[in-house]
Amino acid sequence: MRLAASQTLTRPDYSALAGSVSLDDLTHTGSGGNPLLDPIVSTNFDASLEWYFAPRALLAASVFTMDMDDYVAFGTETRAYLDQAATAAAGSDVFADYQVSLPVNTNAKVSGLELTWEQPLGENFGLSTNYTYADSSSDGAKPVFGTSENTYNVSGYFENDRFNARISYTYRSEFYAGVSRTDDFFQDAVGNLAASIGFRATDRISVSLDALNLNNPELKYYSVKNGQELPYAVYSNGRQYYLNFRLKL
Repeated sequence: MRLAASQTLTRPDYSALAGSVSLDDLTHTGSGGNPLLDPIVSTNFDASLEWYFAPRALLAASVFTMDMDDYVAFGTETRAYLDQAATAAAGSDVFADYQVSLPVNTNAKVSGLELTWEQPLGENFGLSTNYTYADSSSDGAKPVFGTSENTYNVSGYFENDRFNARISYTYRSEFYAGVSRTDDFFQDAVGNLAASIGFRATDRISVSLDALNLNNPELKYYSVKNGQELPYAVYSNGRQYYLNFRLKL
């Protein structure tokens, strides 16, 4: 059994602290950063039960909670800016109200459960799986950024003194991805297949090949406007391969 408690402080991303703003004079909307953001302070508690029921085998369950003060969320504010299009037409300065989306501080909480199972199969083969359920909420109306309710990973591997190989599949359910102008947008559920092989030629020389996105997944985003889901963006990053050589002097 393991118990842990901690408190961490994290600075907001520089992108969130940026003072610049982008405006659309046609729709009177915009987006920007917020230089007045406070650091995020998170109070964390974890408890786990672990059973090592065989050599190189593990069955574990854990619960966790994170209480975050000044968590960085997204909000919308009404601000007055110079309307350049109207100014050009009128020949004098014209100011208008813009709905601007920007990062804001709020409080949030994430609690959940994690299950882990690692099982050797014979001398060199093995299986590793884990599943995480996360329940999140914030004081604002927005969901907690980047938090999937369900995430799991399944991996199979082979290892000996010279050679290793692994194939794994990772899945995460949809999650809140941010604000575009004044519209919330989400990333749809996605699964990713990856593999790696490695060979240790000598005690000093090894080579490995890593392959990512083998199933060539599409990252699909959608926005929510007036209760309706609308296509927002689709990205296809393609398969990626990395060949690595390591030399110990």
